[in-house]
Amino acid sequence: MKINLLCGNRNLPENLLQTKADEAWGGIDRGALILIQQNIQPVFSLGDFDSVNDTERLELKEKLDIHPVKAEKADTDLGLGVAEAVARGYDDISIYGATGGRLDHFLGALQLLQIPDYLKRDIKVSLIDDQNEITYLKKGIHRVEKKDAFPYISFIPAKEDTLISLRGFKYPLDQEKLYQGSTLTISNEIDEPVAEIEIEVGALICIRSHDNR
Repeated sequence: MKINLLCGNRNLPENLLQTKADEAWGGIDRGALILIQQNIQPVFSLGDFDSVNDTERLELKEKLDIHPVKAEKADTDLGLGVAEAVARGYDDISIYGATGGRLDHFLGALQLLQIPDYLKRDIKVSLIDDQNEITYLKKGIHRVEKKDAFPYISFIPAKEDTLISLRGFKYPLDQEKLYQGSTLTISNEIDEPVAEIEIEVGALICIRSHDNR
């Protein structure tokens, strides 16, 4: 099952909430307020709601059954939101509004793509904004389609000594060993309708992107 999580209104793809209004949504902190203001009823809402003012908090309480978590906690609002989505049976989770702000928050969000329990259960967590789609690729063969909307594709090794092959790309690779810190696989392009990424050892962060328009 698929669900979208909204954290805020930064760097959202154009007309996102209009085109995906009928899909399942979870509201994370201020994202819950944005959803109800767009007449989208979230499946659940979660957070400490420290990013809303008193008037907005009242609006949330009137329209949603919210139970704010404590600001001092052992996880981020988004981390708790992803865990809630997983607990409800969702296995394809797209996160919006998590980029463009504090870098520590972004890097924390990036960690959610790599939680071992989610990977073992084949739970896919993605970070998406108006310029990028970020996913985690574990060991195995992955096929990706060419997309004009995202002409560039980059791979960042998520583990030491990652061994990969790239077929159907502008810059192909054959059993190339990558180390953490390597920039070899930044800004590639897909040449064929469907390209293939084979990860024999390790894992990758995959980023599909386009330039500012």
